Amino acid sequence: MLDVAAIILAAGKGTRMKSNRAKVLHEIVGVPMIRYVVETALSVVDEVVVVIGHEAGVVQKALAAYPMLRFAVQEEQLGTGHAVVCAIPEVSTGIQDVVVLCGDTPLIKPTTVRGLIDQHRARECHLTLIATTLTEPFGYGRIVSDAHGNPIRIVEESDASESEKKIRIVNTGTYCINMAFLKNALAGLKNDNAQGEFYLTDVVEQAYQDGKPAVLLEINDTIQVIGVNTRKELAKAERFVRQAIKRGDQNPLDFSTRACL
Repeated sequence: MLDVAAIILAAGKGTRMKSNRAKVLHEIVGVPMIRYVVETALSVVDEVVVVIGHEAGVVQKALAAYPMLRFAVQEEQLGTGHAVVCAIPEVSTGIQDVVVLCGDTPLIKPTTVRGLIDQHRARECHLTLIATTLTEPFGYGRIVSDAHGNPIRIVEESDASESEKKIRIVNTGTYCINMAFLKNALAGLKNDNAQGEFYLTDVVEQAYQDGKPAVLLEINDTIQVIGVNTRKELAKAERFVRQAIKRGDQNPLDFSTRACL
Protein backbone atom coordinates (compact mmCIF):
# COMPACT_ATOMS: atom_id res chain seq x y z
CA MET A 1 0.00 0.00 0.00
CA LEU A 2 1.95 2.95 -1.30
CA ASP A 3 -0.14 5.70 0.28
CA VAL A 4 -0.38 4.13 3.75
CA ALA A 5 2.41 4.33 6.33
CA ALA A 6 2.80 2.73 9.75
CA ILE A 7 4.03 4.40 12.91
CA ILE A 8 5.26 2.07 15.64
CA LEU A 9 5.43 3.52 19.16
CA ALA A 10 8.55 2.10 20.82
CA ALA A 11 9.97 4.86 23.00
CA GLY A 12 8.79 3.78 26.47
CA LYS A 13 10.89 2.72 29.41
CA GLY A 14 8.62 -0.08 30.55
CA THR A 15 9.15 0.45 34.28
CA ARG A 16 6.60 -2.26 35.12
CA MET A 17 9.03 -4.78 33.61
CA LYS A 18 11.36 -3.91 36.53
CA SER A 19 14.27 -3.64 34.13
CA ASN A 20 16.47 -0.89 32.77
CA ARG A 21 16.16 -2.40 29.30
CA ALA A 22 13.75 -0.74 26.89
CA LYS A 23 10.46 -2.62 27.08
CA VAL A 24 10.34 -3.45 23.37
CA LEU A 25 13.71 -5.23 23.60
CA HIS A 26 12.42 -7.91 25.95
CA GLU A 27 12.42 -11.18 24.07
CA ILE A 28 9.73 -13.65 23.07
CA VAL A 29 11.24 -16.98 22.06
CA GLY A 30 14.63 -15.29 21.81
CA VAL A 31 13.50 -12.41 19.59
CA PRO A 32 12.94 -8.79 20.74
CA MET A 33 9.20 -8.16 20.73
CA ILE A 34 9.61 -5.04 18.57
CA ARG A 35 10.68 -7.27 15.66
CA TYR A 36 7.31 -9.02 15.67
CA VAL A 37 5.55 -5.68 15.24
CA VAL A 38 7.99 -4.49 12.57
CA GLU A 39 7.50 -7.70 10.59
CA THR A 40 3.73 -7.33 10.74
CA ALA A 41 3.90 -3.70 9.61
CA LEU A 42 6.29 -4.38 6.73
CA SER A 43 4.11 -7.20 5.46
CA VAL A 44 1.25 -4.73 4.99
CA VAL A 45 2.78 -1.32 4.14
CA ASP A 46 5.99 -0.13 2.51
CA GLU A 47 6.80 2.76 4.84
CA VAL A 48 7.35 2.28 8.56
CA VAL A 49 8.45 4.88 11.10
CA VAL A 50 9.60 3.64 14.50
CA VAL A 51 9.47 6.12 17.38
CA ILE A 52 12.35 5.47 19.75
CA GLY A 53 13.34 7.13 23.01
CA HIS A 54 14.57 5.14 25.98
CA GLU A 55 17.74 3.33 24.90
CA ALA A 56 17.15 4.69 21.41
CA GLY A 57 20.50 3.57 20.03
CA VAL A 58 20.10 0.04 21.36
CA VAL A 59 16.59 -0.29 19.90
CA GLN A 60 17.79 1.02 16.55
CA LYS A 61 20.68 -1.46 16.59
CA ALA A 62 18.24 -4.31 17.32
CA LEU A 63 16.45 -3.36 14.10
CA ALA A 64 19.59 -3.04 11.97
CA ALA A 65 18.38 -5.89 9.74
CA TYR A 66 15.64 -3.57 8.44
CA PRO A 67 17.42 -0.79 6.52
CA MET A 68 14.12 0.40 5.06
CA LEU A 69 12.87 1.62 8.46
CA ARG A 70 12.72 5.28 9.37
CA PHE A 71 13.30 6.42 12.94
CA ALA A 72 11.97 9.36 14.94
CA VAL A 73 13.40 10.18 18.36
CA GLN A 74 11.10 11.18 21.21
CA GLU A 75 13.58 12.87 23.52
CA GLU A 76 11.07 13.16 26.37
CA GLN A 77 8.30 10.61 26.88
CA LEU A 78 5.38 13.03 26.99
CA GLY A 79 2.68 10.61 25.88
CA THR A 80 1.47 8.72 22.84
CA GLY A 81 0.15 11.85 21.15
CA HIS A 82 3.53 13.52 21.51
CA ALA A 83 5.20 10.38 20.11
CA VAL A 84 3.12 10.61 16.95
CA VAL A 85 3.91 14.32 16.66
CA CYS A 86 7.60 13.33 16.66
CA ALA A 87 6.96 10.78 13.90
CA ILE A 88 5.02 12.99 11.50
CA PRO A 89 8.09 14.71 9.93
CA GLU A 90 9.38 11.26 8.89
CA VAL A 91 6.18 10.36 7.02
CA SER A 92 6.41 10.94 3.27
CA THR A 93 4.39 13.50 1.41
CA GLY A 94 1.52 11.77 -0.34
CA ILE A 95 0.66 9.41 2.50
CA GLN A 96 -3.12 9.45 2.92
CA ASP A 97 -3.55 7.28 6.02
CA VAL A 98 -1.32 6.10 8.84
CA VAL A 99 -1.60 2.96 10.93
CA VAL A 100 -0.44 3.40 14.51
CA LEU A 101 0.86 0.26 16.21
CA CYS A 102 2.28 -0.32 19.68
CA GLY A 103 5.75 -1.79 19.94
CA ASP A 104 4.63 -3.76 22.99
CA THR A 105 1.73 -5.50 21.21
CA PRO A 106 3.76 -8.16 19.42
CA LEU A 107 1.07 -10.71 18.55
CA ILE A 108 -1.13 -8.65 16.24
CA LYS A 109 -1.53 -10.35 12.85
CA PRO A 110 -0.99 -8.84 9.40
CA THR A 111 -4.50 -9.94 8.40
CA THR A 112 -5.91 -7.86 11.25
CA VAL A 113 -3.95 -4.77 10.20
CA ARG A 114 -5.06 -5.21 6.59
CA GLY A 115 -8.66 -5.57 7.75
CA LEU A 116 -8.32 -2.36 9.73
CA ILE A 117 -7.10 -0.44 6.69
CA ASP A 118 -9.74 -1.96 4.41
CA GLN A 119 -12.60 -1.03 6.74
CA HIS A 120 -11.20 2.45 7.28
CA ARG A 121 -11.05 3.13 3.56
CA ALA A 122 -14.33 1.46 2.65
CA ARG A 123 -16.17 3.70 5.11
CA GLU A 124 -14.06 6.81 4.32
CA CYS A 125 -13.35 7.38 8.00
CA HIS A 126 -11.36 10.02 9.82
CA LEU A 127 -10.38 7.38 12.32
CA THR A 128 -10.80 3.63 12.78
CA LEU A 129 -9.56 1.79 15.84
CA ILE A 130 -9.34 -1.79 16.98
CA ALA A 131 -11.37 -2.54 20.09
CA THR A 132 -12.01 -5.65 22.11
CA THR A 133 -14.12 -6.65 25.11
CA LEU A 134 -12.33 -7.81 28.25
CA THR A 135 -13.77 -9.36 31.39
CA GLU A 136 -10.98 -7.63 33.33
CA PRO A 137 -10.31 -4.33 31.55
CA PHE A 138 -8.03 -2.85 34.23
CA GLY A 139 -5.26 -0.74 32.72
CA TYR A 140 -6.91 -0.25 29.33
CA GLY A 141 -8.57 2.88 28.00
CA ARG A 142 -12.36 2.53 28.10
CA ILE A 143 -14.39 3.48 25.03
CA VAL A 144 -17.27 5.78 25.98
CA SER A 145 -20.04 5.77 23.35
CA ASP A 146 -23.26 7.68 22.73
CA ALA A 147 -26.74 6.17 22.53
CA HIS A 148 -26.14 5.17 18.91
CA GLY A 149 -22.90 3.35 19.67
CA ASN A 150 -20.64 6.06 18.27
CA PRO A 151 -17.41 6.49 20.26
CA ILE A 152 -17.41 9.83 22.06
CA ARG A 153 -14.02 9.56 23.71
CA ILE A 154 -11.53 7.19 25.30
CA VAL A 155 -10.86 7.58 28.99
CA GLU A 156 -7.66 6.19 30.46
CA GLU A 157 -7.67 4.10 33.64
CA SER A 158 -6.14 6.86 35.76
CA ASP A 159 -8.76 9.39 34.61
CA ALA A 160 -11.83 7.13 34.62
CA SER A 161 -14.74 7.50 37.01
CA GLU A 162 -16.06 4.45 38.85
CA SER A 163 -18.86 4.05 36.31
CA GLU A 164 -16.45 4.39 33.39
CA LYS A 165 -14.18 1.73 34.88
CA LYS A 166 -17.07 -0.72 34.52
CA ILE A 167 -17.00 -0.35 30.72
CA ARG A 168 -15.59 -3.56 29.25
CA ILE A 169 -15.02 -2.52 25.65
CA VAL A 170 -11.50 -1.15 25.46
CA ASN A 171 -9.06 0.54 23.15
CA THR A 172 -6.16 -1.66 22.00
CA GLY A 173 -3.90 1.17 20.86
CA THR A 174 -4.06 0.25 17.17
CA TYR A 175 -5.51 2.83 14.79
CA CYS A 176 -5.85 3.79 11.15
CA ILE A 177 -6.10 7.57 10.83
CA ASN A 178 -6.57 9.94 7.92
CA MET A 179 -3.39 11.98 7.68
CA ALA A 180 -5.02 15.39 7.19
CA PHE A 181 -7.35 14.83 10.14
CA LEU A 182 -4.48 13.53 12.27
CA LYS A 183 -2.32 16.60 11.76
CA ASN A 184 -5.18 18.92 12.73
CA ALA A 185 -6.13 16.82 15.74
CA LEU A 186 -2.56 16.59 17.04
CA ALA A 187 -2.28 20.38 16.99
CA GLY A 188 -5.16 20.58 19.46
CA LEU A 189 -3.98 17.99 22.00
CA LYS A 190 -3.75 19.05 25.64
CA ASN A 191 -2.10 17.40 28.63
CA ASP A 192 -4.72 18.26 31.26
CA ASN A 193 -5.05 14.72 32.63
CA ALA A 194 -3.84 12.69 35.59
CA GLN A 195 -0.60 11.74 33.84
CA GLY A 196 0.16 15.18 32.44
CA GLU A 197 0.68 13.57 29.02
CA PHE A 198 -0.53 14.21 25.48
CA TYR A 199 -2.78 11.25 24.74
CA LEU A 200 -3.28 10.07 21.17
CA THR A 201 -6.63 8.72 22.36
CA ASP A 202 -7.94 12.29 22.54
CA VAL A 203 -8.24 12.35 18.74
CA VAL A 204 -11.32 10.14 19.19
CA GLU A 205 -13.14 13.02 20.88
CA GLN A 206 -12.00 15.37 18.12
CA ALA A 207 -13.45 13.08 15.46
CA TYR A 208 -16.76 13.01 17.34
CA GLN A 209 -16.84 16.80 17.60
CA ASP A 210 -16.14 17.05 13.87
CA GLY A 211 -19.31 15.05 13.22
CA LYS A 212 -17.41 12.07 11.83
CA PRO A 213 -17.12 9.69 14.80
CA ALA A 214 -14.45 7.03 14.99
CA VAL A 215 -15.40 3.58 13.75
CA LEU A 216 -14.62 0.49 15.81
CA LEU A 217 -13.22 -2.71 14.42
CA GLU A 218 -14.02 -5.17 17.20
CA ILE A 219 -12.05 -8.39 17.42
CA ASN A 220 -12.64 -11.40 19.65
CA ASP A 221 -9.11 -12.79 19.46
CA THR A 222 -7.86 -10.80 22.43
CA ILE A 223 -4.47 -12.53 22.50
CA GLN A 224 -3.56 -10.48 19.41
CA VAL A 225 -3.93 -7.20 21.23
CA ILE A 226 -2.56 -7.88 24.69
CA GLY A 227 -0.07 -5.26 25.71
CA VAL A 228 3.12 -6.73 27.15
CA ASN A 229 3.81 -4.46 30.11
CA THR A 230 4.85 -6.88 32.84
CA ARG A 231 6.93 -10.03 33.22
CA LYS A 232 3.70 -11.98 33.65
CA GLU A 233 2.33 -10.69 30.34
CA LEU A 234 5.67 -11.40 28.66
CA ALA A 235 5.50 -15.01 29.87
CA LYS A 236 1.92 -15.26 28.56
CA ALA A 237 3.01 -14.07 25.11
CA GLU A 238 5.90 -16.54 25.17
CA ARG A 239 3.54 -19.42 25.99
CA PHE A 240 1.23 -18.46 23.15
CA VAL A 241 4.05 -18.33 20.61
CA ARG A 242 5.48 -21.67 21.76
CA GLN A 243 2.03 -23.25 21.52
CA ALA A 244 1.65 -21.90 17.99
CA ILE A 245 4.99 -23.42 17.00
CA LYS A 246 4.08 -26.74 18.59
CA ARG A 247 0.76 -26.83 16.70
CA GLY A 248 2.68 -26.49 13.48
CA ASP A 249 1.27 -23.06 12.71
CA GLN A 250 3.45 -20.72 10.71
CA ASN A 251 6.50 -20.18 12.87
CA PRO A 252 6.57 -16.53 13.92
CA LEU A 253 10.36 -16.77 13.92
CA ASP A 254 10.41 -17.56 10.21
CA PHE A 255 10.76 -13.90 9.40
CA SER A 256 11.13 -12.91 5.77
CA THR A 257 14.50 -12.41 4.09
CA ARG A 258 14.32 -8.74 5.13
CA ALA A 259 15.59 -9.79 8.55
CA CYS A 260 18.32 -12.02 7.16
CA LEU A 261 20.19 -9.44 5.09
